Amino acid sequence: MRFDRLAYVLICLCIVLYTLYAGSSFFIPIAFGLFFSLMLKPICFRFECHIPSRIASVVLTLFTAGIIVLAVLFFFFNQIQEILTEADDIYSGLQETFYEWAEYGGGRFGISGEDVEAYIDEAITSVSDRPLGILSTGLSTSGVLLANFSLVMIYTFFFLLYRRAMKNFVLGQLRDTDQSEGLETLNEIQQVAKSYLGGMGLVMLILGVLNSIGLFFIGIDYYLVWGFLAAILAVVPYIGTVIGGLLPFVFAIATTESLWQPLAVVLLYATVQFIEGNFITPKVLGSSVKLNALAAIMAVILGSIFWGLPGVIIAIPLLAIVRIILTHIEPLRPIALLLSDDLYEQSGQFLDEYNDPKYRLSNIFSGKSSLSIFRRRRSADSEPPKRVSKSNTQVISDGETK
Repeated sequence: MRFDRLAYVLICLCIVLYTLYAGSSFFIPIAFGLFFSLMLKPICFRFECHIPSRIASVVLTLFTAGIIVLAVLFFFFNQIQEILTEADDIYSGLQETFYEWAEYGGGRFGISGEDVEAYIDEAITSVSDRPLGILSTGLSTSGVLLANFSLVMIYTFFFLLYRRAMKNFVLGQLRDTDQSEGLETLNEIQQVAKSYLGGMGLVMLILGVLNSIGLFFIGIDYYLVWGFLAAILAVVPYIGTVIGGLLPFVFAIATTESLWQPLAVVLLYATVQFIEGNFITPKVLGSSVKLNALAAIMAVILGSIFWGLPGVIIAIPLLAIVRIILTHIEPLRPIALLLSDDLYEQSGQFLDEYNDPKYRLSNIFSGKSSLSIFRRRRSADSEPPKRVSKSNTQVISDGETK
């Protein structure tokens, strides 16, 4: 192994990772804009089939997506406004329940009820002494989110508008013999983005229905809000469902007089989470992202370290795109298999198909095996790869991925 080559690769990797970390405010809107443009490209293509102007088609695409988002936000804001009108009653009910639980727990440890109530009142007062600071922080955070959302929409607009030129630029950087497979790789990446959008929408719909039906039978008010809010928060893997279940649990404590209803809420969300993690998401999203659970968890953790909550949201689709690229780079295909969802079933390939010196990382760093990008093994009687012509590039870049 040539350590100078290994050191060069590690130094470049560290520079790239640090740049992504330090420039998160710049790269996050670009990443989301690129991903949204891949998801919205089929819708934009539909408009372009009937409207000759690409600018008008892109504007209509963003307008359609914005209408859907605004409709969802209007529903939630309208329902939340009704919940806020009962904020005093909810607060009083929550405080009274805390008093009862605290007095019961204090009695078990020999603490009087008056001392427990005094401690709770002091804690509540200390929190309420800082409303202006909390309000200003919330406003500043809202301003940052609004600015980032505007940047994402701008980037999405231009990515959709210039997508043909960008695709042709990427293909132009490849050798003539690699352009056909490079085009196939780009189409697979777009297919992943489109499938992820549709899959996540279906998962959210199923979770929202299951949560809402369960809360309805438990007797929790505003069951649609709490049910679909948890479904939307499920876009944040593992964390969103917990937060989405905590809110109706607290609401149940504050608005119900029995203990079984809050406990039933916990049981409901735990059951739905189990069904979602073991049956719904693997069946709906598993065929699109094709990542195993270990790779997905590690991607979410790394995404949170580098980009916080936005990194958690976009980590899995980005890793799915990386897996597709690695699949088309012959020496790195074992790494792609290491990330795939069929790792358990295909574990024997590491000592069978990939048991060759060209697949060993040590040979890559020593220079014995080159990173021949987009070169797959072809049978002897297969035709040689053809260069992608201008007309073929235009047809596939503007047509839908089959």
